[in-house]
Amino acid sequence: MSEPVDVNVQKKGLSTASMVLGIIAICLCFIPLLNYVSMILGVLSIIFGIIGIVKKTEKGKAIAGLVLGIISVIIVYNMYFAVGKALKDVGDAIDDATGVSSSSSTKSEETKTISAGETITGKDVEISIESASFSQKVEPPTKPMYYEYYQVKDSNNTYLYIVLNCKNTSTIDLSASSIANVTAKYNNNYTYSSFSTIPDDTLGFTYTSIKNIKPLTSQKIYYLMEMPKNIADEQDTPVEIDIKVDNTTYKYQYR
Repeated sequence: MSEPVDVNVQKKGLSTASMVLGIIAICLCFIPLLNYVSMILGVLSIIFGIIGIVKKTEKGKAIAGLVLGIISVIIVYNMYFAVGKALKDVGDAIDDATGVSSSSSTKSEETKTISAGETITGKDVEISIESASFSQKVEPPTKPMYYEYYQVKDSNNTYLYIVLNCKNTSTIDLSASSIANVTAKYNNNYTYSSFSTIPDDTLGFTYTSIKNIKPLTSQKIYYLMEMPKNIADEQDTPVEIDIKVDNTTYKYQYR
């Protein structure tokens, strides 16, 4: 006859196995490639430790194995997470150094030439250029008794401003400040950013950030770019206005 198996011995064996596996997992978790094995041993150590705690046999060993298993799994996970992040950072740095965007393979930017009156069709808007001009003082088309206008503080500077007719073709209200990004380029070397404002019959000008354009309605938006006044005086030097809508930049040759 075979001798009966001592169930308590089996239970104690699980607690001991949990602790031993936990110790091995901790030792291997810092070694490249072998830490894959550490992850597996850590998971087994956790399982055996939980069983040992539930069965209440050699609870100290079971708890030790459970803790060591959890620690080894966390260490391995964090190591591979850190390695993955480091590789991504290196890839981004290489992209920046070479001028290649990490998303360029999926969505490349386009450049097109635009003329005054021609329609720019975006995902949610239709835009056309109404006018562009230099001026040290930009006033709204309607001038109530008290109204907001823009005037350069430095007499050596001026504004180049462009007026866009913008129609919301989406089905929801569209923030006027999100319509387009406008910049000016002088002599192909110097770039000037813009701020935008909208004409109002009672206030003169208001900020685009507080204005929404309702679906299928239009709104004039002024984009002002402050720059040295001598740019306006040099009639033979090219000035280009770039209007970025969605992922496309439309180039308008002002002169």
